[in-house]
Amino acid sequence: MVEISLQQAALAGLALAGGVTVYSHIKSRARSGGRPLPPGPPRAPLVGNLLQFPSEYLGTYFRKLCEEYGGLVSLSLPGTDILDKRGAKFSARPVIPYVFTDVDPDGAYWAWRDQNAKHHVARKLTAGLMSGIRAGETEAVQQFEALISMTHLLEDGGKNWSRHLDRAGASMIFTVAFGSHCPTGEERDFKDLLKSLEMLVNLLNPAASITNILPFLDWLPGPMPWRKRAEAYRKYEDDMYNRLFENALTGKGAGMNTWTAAFAEDKPEGDQRQLMKNFTLAAVETSTSTMQIFVLAYLLYPDWIARARKEIDSVVGPNRLPTFKDRPRLPFVDALVRETLRWRPAARFGLPHYSTEDDIVEHKGKEYFIPKGSIVFGVTWAIEHDKNKYENPDEFRPERFLDADGQLKAGYETSAFGFGRRICPGVPFAERTLWISIAMIMWSFDIHKTVDPTTGLPFEYDGSDGGFSKEVSSAPLKFPAVFVPRSEHHAEVIRQEWDGCEKDLNVLLPQRKDR
Repeated sequence: MVEISLQQAALAGLALAGGVTVYSHIKSRARSGGRPLPPGPPRAPLVGNLLQFPSEYLGTYFRKLCEEYGGLVSLSLPGTDILDKRGAKFSARPVIPYVFTDVDPDGAYWAWRDQNAKHHVARKLTAGLMSGIRAGETEAVQQFEALISMTHLLEDGGKNWSRHLDRAGASMIFTVAFGSHCPTGEERDFKDLLKSLEMLVNLLNPAASITNILPFLDWLPGPMPWRKRAEAYRKYEDDMYNRLFENALTGKGAGMNTWTAAFAEDKPEGDQRQLMKNFTLAAVETSTSTMQIFVLAYLLYPDWIARARKEIDSVVGPNRLPTFKDRPRLPFVDALVRETLRWRPAARFGLPHYSTEDDIVEHKGKEYFIPKGSIVFGVTWAIEHDKNKYENPDEFRPERFLDADGQLKAGYETSAFGFGRRICPGVPFAERTLWISIAMIMWSFDIHKTVDPTTGLPFEYDGSDGGFSKEVSSAPLKFPAVFVPRSEHHAEVIRQEWDGCEKDLNVLLPQRKDR
């Protein structure tokens, strides 16, 4: 865990700068009962650790801090005690000036906001959707979309593999959310989504606006550059969602069991539009990044492939692709999902939490004081690479999640989806998306390294920081791969399953009888 002052957070685009934190810490000493703040790097006068913050790869920086200070940098590395068991005190969110004032002034993205009435309504509605997912309501659509990707990979040998997998992740969400299917990746909805994601990621960058550091500048009137960028994004996003909602409620998706239809029954139109934004962009970004990470791990750490194939072939056989019905007998595929989420989590550090009360945290027999108003990160990158929990944590070893009998170990926990009361509510859907995609790829294809298309030399595959993007959501930089069907028989089975599968979305996602 890492706790940073408001001045430190300013560089990361998370809170107000200035002398607020120094004042807060001086005042808090009287409340601490003599207990110190947790350890951390030396602080300079006035600016604290501000100048020590790197301009990129913050997740790795936080991980190194946790390792250097013995798993505690103002908050415990295990972290789950604070963010899970003390959720009432640490479930708030700090103010993010540019996001709150310009990018999302209406509070549509409730996951970024403090807990309020909208947040509680969203969580309640989401719980209803997730119960349906656990019951299998979306599995037919997810299998269908994964099968489409296998046909695309078969057609071009993986020339555009990342786009095919991105399309599948996006279309799964768009279909179940809005009844908007994207079978080719050339659809307007898919292209608009990718552009919207790119715009949003850029706006979330700490350097996107000077108002993250000097928020008082937003008082300046008129079309300031940062304001114009945010307005352009909001207009683009609003146009996209207006079209998606129209399709879901009155267009082709009107007869389907979509999430929009479920929300429309319980909330007025304005609220449900805002609530749906949280599911689509976040879900697509996470699923697409994680599938790219899986392919990279496949190429860099191939030792586990034979064992995975042996299990899949013994359960599924050579004459059909895997389905969700096979999941109870394919624990190694679940282990692959877990290890992909652990090895290189898409979110190196989660969204910040905010302490609403003073608290005392015990770590290794010593008590530390966490003052009210602290910004608290759960550093996923450090938690999932804890050497005390994972042997050789930088290596991709899915078998670490299996017991001696080859079954999944009990007591699985992951920080990849957040913590406590603020954990991502879409975990069941995300895990199913990853599971069926990985299972079908492992049954269908061998994946090979190849040459750099720009130089003709062997491509240098990189699983370190240098091979990943620097944004808040970290994905591998673009890399080539060749997808070869395991045999001509496997290729023919893919073609046959596609020719014979159900393609009517009204059948795959039928309207529930109780509506």
